[in-house]
Amino acid sequence: MQCNSSGYSNYERGSEFGIISYDWSNTKAIWAMAQPMTCEENLQTQAEKTKAENPDAHVFVYRNIVKALPWYSSVRKILDDPAYSGFFLQWNETALANGDLHVPNCAAEDGTKCSPFYHDQLQTPEVDGGDGQCPETGCDCGLHPCGEYLFDHRNSSLAQWIIDEMILTDSSILNEAIDGMFMDDFWCSDLLTPGCNDPVQGATEIDANQQVDMGLSDEDIKDLTIAWEHTMGLVQQTILDNGSYTWSLMQNEGNANASPFLLTQDSCAGTLREACKKDSDWQVSDRSGAERSEEN
Repeated sequence: MQCNSSGYSNYERGSEFGIISYDWSNTKAIWAMAQPMTCEENLQTQAEKTKAENPDAHVFVYRNIVKALPWYSSVRKILDDPAYSGFFLQWNETALANGDLHVPNCAAEDGTKCSPFYHDQLQTPEVDGGDGQCPETGCDCGLHPCGEYLFDHRNSSLAQWIIDEMILTDSSILNEAIDGMFMDDFWCSDLLTPGCNDPVQGATEIDANQQVDMGLSDEDIKDLTIAWEHTMGLVQQTILDNGSYTWSLMQNEGNANASPFLLTQDSCAGTLREACKKDSDWQVSDRSGAERSEEN
């Protein structure tokens, strides 16, 4: 799991590993300054350079289908297109009209660029050096402020768009240099899993007031969680069908967040060798989101 936010990670060093996964923050000092931002393209370049050093290395790149991150060009394109407005969750209209939001709906630098779509500005580049430094002329995430937007998986058209435009692309697993994906974050519902939090029920790693700022009921969050699980199942199957892999299919990684393998130094190599056998449980077990949704 490699990330160098100041520039490209060392290709030769990355190529020494069996699996090397590059985070979205990789090269942030470069792509946050770009007009518009180029996180997606930089990850592709990082993968291609690493693969060129060692064709036998397995290179993964970061994607997120919970958060709609506009520093990815594929996301920015539809965020800017009114025809796709149904793909994104929106603010609570009353709270927006009354100015009662817990996070700003406008750009941090000057407040003139605003969005009708819910977003927080955690882990977000800013002119004054938030999670990444933008140029003084402003952060360029397209027509909307930079921020962490949220996909609405209840929209039946979204899953196919994700598969066609985020997974089966030349900047993803159709690229010979990219062997897999790190699919980050998840939805959780107290109605399905009592006490779930990261930091609260809903989308993980998003502002704790997200539910009230979007005007979502507990039933809404339940529906969004089930819909996300269904989409994730389709995404995982698509990745497998195309000879690739995703981090969340590894044992102990099923919630789509990176967590320790809980292995000792003595047991790690043997466990991973066993996992790589074609008849291993890691290879044949169905741990898809669709299955989890049916169980819930």
